[in-house]
Amino acid sequence: MSRADILKIITIVVTFLLFIPLFQSLLFQNMADGKISINREIKVPFLPYSEKKLSLLFFGYYGCSDVCTPFLEKLSTIYESDVFKSYKKDVDIYFVNLNPAVKKHNPDEFAKYFNQNFQGIYLTHNEIMSIDREFGLYHTSSLRDKSKINHTDNLYLLEKSNGKFKLKHIYFSKLLKADVLSKDIAAEN
Repeated sequence: MSRADILKIITIVVTFLLFIPLFQSLLFQNMADGKISINREIKVPFLPYSEKKLSLLFFGYYGCSDVCTPFLEKLSTIYESDVFKSYKKDVDIYFVNLNPAVKKHNPDEFAKYFNQNFQGIYLTHNEIMSIDREFGLYHTSSLRDKSKINHTDNLYLLEKSNGKFKLKHIYFSKLLKADVLSKDIAAEN
């Protein structure tokens, strides 16, 4: 195989990986609720102990301005809304950092910038690699700017029962609505 053939293959693979989030959004954009319901057990050893039954997880990286900042602002608005008010006591909201190169306290500071009740979680490189399949995450360094990470922008609702977690729903960030999220949280309580 020639060097040109190898470069073509690499270009095709990288292009495909860069467009996965776009294809994902387009494929599911006609879903009325903007979510996928799953209901399967999932391993989340990185979550801190909590008495709360439900957890919302968003995966991104500290300093992300393209995806994470607008979504965390939207999530904070939903969290502070009248529709969500009665569920605050039942749900932990986590921002899970996908960049192990940051300081351990940075993800929590980033999450709390948007809402003091949000919690940021730092993961090591090995922890990140162990969860990407578990959650169906896509994340890779940007080809144009190595300080940026292209990543899936979904919100995950987990339910805890008897010390085990179930992934209940995956919400598409661009389609997330307070009433849909609140209804699902009420149904899981």
